[in-house]
Amino acid sequence: MPRPTTQHPVIAAAACLLTVTLPVGAGAVDAPHFEQPLTLVQLTDLALQNNPATRIAWAQIRSSEAGVELARAGYWPQLSLAYAYRRQKTASGTSGTTSPESLYGPSVDLSWLLLDFGARSGSAEAAKYKLTAAQLSGDQTMQDLILQVEQDYYQVLGLQAVQDADLQSVQDAAALLDAANQRKSSGLATIGDVYQAQAALAGARLALQTAQGQLASAHGQLAIALGYAPDSAVPLAPWETQVTATLPQEDLHSLLGKAAQARPELLASKAQQQAAIASLEATRAQGWPSLSLDASAGRTTSEIAGKPKNTANTYQADLTLSFPLFTGFANQAADRQAQAAVDVATATDEQLVQAVQLEVWQAYQNMRTAASSLDTSDLQLKSSQQAADVTEARYKNGLGSILDVLSAQATLANARVQQVQARLNWFAALAAMGHAMGGLDAPQAKPEQP
Repeated sequence: MPRPTTQHPVIAAAACLLTVTLPVGAGAVDAPHFEQPLTLVQLTDLALQNNPATRIAWAQIRSSEAGVELARAGYWPQLSLAYAYRRQKTASGTSGTTSPESLYGPSVDLSWLLLDFGARSGSAEAAKYKLTAAQLSGDQTMQDLILQVEQDYYQVLGLQAVQDADLQSVQDAAALLDAANQRKSSGLATIGDVYQAQAALAGARLALQTAQGQLASAHGQLAIALGYAPDSAVPLAPWETQVTATLPQEDLHSLLGKAAQARPELLASKAQQQAAIASLEATRAQGWPSLSLDASAGRTTSEIAGKPKNTANTYQADLTLSFPLFTGFANQAADRQAQAAVDVATATDEQLVQAVQLEVWQAYQNMRTAASSLDTSDLQLKSSQQAADVTEARYKNGLGSILDVLSAQATLANARVQQVQARLNWFAALAAMGHAMGGLDAPQAKPEQP
């Protein structure tokens, strides 16, 4: 019996623009006791608060912010305070050895790079673009986490529906076994009919047990995505089974253009490309001259045995123009390395654009296929149910064989699962389009009406 699978479903970030409070603790924790079943929006909120992926993204943003401050530090003068103590003794060939002398005192040193022809500005620009890329990557991380939650959410709902369908198949098989036993007792059927009905019941129970195991695994996967322990109980709100398929109004070309402007990972890739270009400019500026100012001020106290102390104040200022003549070809190698980084960033951006375009194309085609299969699966289930009812009635009245009943029940069981699969495919395709577009609203789970 086929089982439902989702194809990369993601709820768009625009559906859940949330203020995230990042917890301090680490690791999966037991879920609290939930009074009410949780909707997809509530599950997403919990995941954004508890999942370690959001904390990683936030830490990377903070690291990039610190990188900007480090790059800006090059524009400021560097000050240092020192205190030196020196003990010396001088010996000469004419006067002999002098008495030991002690020299000590504080000093203040200043070093200020005044002009470097673009090295500092290039590093600062690169740091700013890296910060932008980190922020956009954080947005993409949250969208990917929402994708994971939605995948697990739909998988749990789908397996619950499959479990219900398999349970109904077990009940149908049990009813058929009862009918076979009654007909055998009346002399209208052979022991072979009973054996075949028993085998069908065993197969239905096996399918039910498989669905129950898969459902338990899916529950654990969803709990982990929410940041909880896998054995945590997370109740889900049921959703309405009536589905209305609506395709996007824009043409495919427009969707591709919107995705290129909205996907955070594409924008982050372009920011990384600009950062690589800025780093190249900073690297090339290292081969140009630099102008720096160095100044110092200090007080030195000398003490010689048997003599009074002497104190002297010293002041010094240097303005230095430095031009790198030869650095062992280091500058040339660094320039080639930085240029290669630009080429890699450019090619990576082009590759990502192609991947996003393919994702949008596939999501659009999956939406069309899923929309057309909704009505077909409903019709298939209705016809299979009618055929199974008629065949079972004929068998009970002695007008049909048990093989006909078994075949009709197998077709009905498959139709039930196919209907679940068709509905999941639609929601999965719609969510995949939302993720591909970087902001298309996705459907929410709605509580069933009492």
